[in-house]
Amino acid sequence: MSLLSAEYILAAFLIFVRVSSLVMTAPFFNSAAFPARVKLFFALIVSFMLSFIIPAESVLVPLQAGLPFLATAIILEVLVGVALGLVGQLIFAGIEMAGTLISLKITLSFAQIVNTMTQQKSDVVANLFSMFAVLIFLSMEGDKVYLSGLVKSFELIPINQAELQQAGPFMLEIAKYLFVIAVQLAAPFLIVLFLLDLTLAIFARVMPQANILFIAIPIKLLLGFLLLSWILPYMPDAASIIFERMYDYLVELVGIMMP
Repeated sequence: MSLLSAEYILAAFLIFVRVSSLVMTAPFFNSAAFPARVKLFFALIVSFMLSFIIPAESVLVPLQAGLPFLATAIILEVLVGVALGLVGQLIFAGIEMAGTLISLKITLSFAQIVNTMTQQKSDVVANLFSMFAVLIFLSMEGDKVYLSGLVKSFELIPINQAELQQAGPFMLEIAKYLFVIAVQLAAPFLIVLFLLDLTLAIFARVMPQANILFIAIPIKLLLGFLLLSWILPYMPDAASIIFERMYDYLVELVGIMMP
């Protein structure tokens, strides 16, 4: 098959649509630290290499099918790529939400810094958890796992053959797991600081003339930093379990979208 044949160009274009959709949504790949041109170039390189693996015969969009049919194929590939990318994005959002909950409990929610991954302001602890998550993700070769999953998706989900009826409910299930991650990671802080709030409330009843707010803030900060120093060494193990679950979700999602 000629590289300049219409079939090859159509195959390469539809492959690029799925790859670029994943790159724009998947964790690490969609980082704002990478310029848009770099992401586009990366998607083009990956698509070019995949176009030699995936034959044009697997593209079920006949050239004579017309523009509406081709537009449907493009939309379908965009949805497949976005769905695969959002799996990881939701998991990372759960880890960052845990940091936000912790910041709220230890009175650090007012301290905002720019997250280098999103170029948006976030809480200090949320940003710390986000950076930890990225480092652990890369140490587990999560980027390679994601790319291998992308290649596998073309084998199991031929272009323009994805079944998306069950993908929506499955993504909602992952969204629920997002909150589970946040609560589990923040649980030590939520429990200890709830007990502290209860103690301070009793103290305020016993000594109403005391300025509880003035006393509570430094105590919460000190206790929060002590808990952080205790929990951070266990963060790699916890994140590894979470990312293993993420990989399982990716496999399940590909299976759900198989024709």
